[in-house]
Amino acid sequence: MVVRTTSLNSLKNFFPKIHQPLPLTKRESQQLLESITTSFRKNLDKEHPWEPSSDESTPHGSTLRSRNPLLLAQTSTSSSPTPEVSKRQAPTDRHLRAILSNPLFAHQDAKKAPTSPFHVFDLAVSRGLMTPQRAAGFLSKVRTEIPGESADEIRQGMVKSGAGLKVLQWLRASGLENDLQFLNSRLASSLIPFMYAEGLEEVAWSWVVRLAPRDEGQVLDWHLYALTYLLQAIRKQSSTSFSGSKLSLDGSYEAMIRANEVLPRQSGVARRSLEVFWLSLSWISTVLASERPKPSAPLFESFVDIGRPLGAPLDMAHLELHHPLSPSHSAAVRFMHANAEHEHQNPSLRRRVVCLALDAADRLKQVGDTDEASWVERFLTRIGADANLDILMDQIRQASISSELPIYRMR
Repeated sequence: MVVRTTSLNSLKNFFPKIHQPLPLTKRESQQLLESITTSFRKNLDKEHPWEPSSDESTPHGSTLRSRNPLLLAQTSTSSSPTPEVSKRQAPTDRHLRAILSNPLFAHQDAKKAPTSPFHVFDLAVSRGLMTPQRAAGFLSKVRTEIPGESADEIRQGMVKSGAGLKVLQWLRASGLENDLQFLNSRLASSLIPFMYAEGLEEVAWSWVVRLAPRDEGQVLDWHLYALTYLLQAIRKQSSTSFSGSKLSLDGSYEAMIRANEVLPRQSGVARRSLEVFWLSLSWISTVLASERPKPSAPLFESFVDIGRPLGAPLDMAHLELHHPLSPSHSAAVRFMHANAEHEHQNPSLRRRVVCLALDAADRLKQVGDTDEASWVERFLTRIGADANLDILMDQIRQASISSELPIYRMR
């Protein structure tokens, strides 16, 4: 038996009337727009459902959100929650805003000449000409145009510019953040200050973790250099104000402690980068200690403890002389006696030994040990004589190389 189907015309009222004959009235146009918008948002809500909000309503959930680098970059400029802000946080709105704010889709009028670093940046991005080196130049240019002299004025200017977030959005949209190779360029040192000023430092710490994978088979040659550059940029930012003045090393010690906690101990890249980080901070804590105020004793001691497994007796002896509360000269004196006959030909090593001896001599005079202080002064005199002899020999070698006279063997 053949089943008779319903005529198509009978279904004309079943489907919404979208294709109306033109021209439409104002009311019909509004109905058409609402119909399309509702359908579009319904599909987007299906593809991008609401995230659980219970976690975010608790302090712990708020902390997790603030530590999430992907969410942090999107919400760093948001203010206190209001009904309007909450409405904009719908998944659909976030998805649409992410599309519309993608820097790769930015349109620049080619007829207009760029009038600011931001116009130049957007134009280069829209044309596919932006590179990490050019992004570093953009940040440097923005930094020079920020008015003010105090650290707070400069920080507020950096925040107002939004340049760090702008570069970060470009890195993500272009895919350069996927492998982090851009950290091998000078962009890292230019970007980190803006990220710290704009509250995006958690993104940098997520890069730290990603650059030291637990599986050594995933490590590439450039991982070590990128992680080292990044940690050095964080160390510098943590101990220098936005105006360039040198601060206490407390912030750098905290960064060292955090890096030691988050990086996997079984990673060779992590171990080598941490060693470079620790040694550079040890140099600043001793040789350049007079340039900064005294640090916190607990943080200083935690930093010293991290470096004990490295087996660096010279650093340890020098750090004991610079303890914020209870400096000690014992390890320094032992080190000098044990190495009294060694020739320190490396200029950096010689400078470190000289600084150690000077600091030890000052400390010995303070405690009244004149005999040991006299021996340290003789130790310094011998090192100085060796240094002058090395300089003289270098001059003789250079003169021999540049001379046109033949060299005869002595008989």
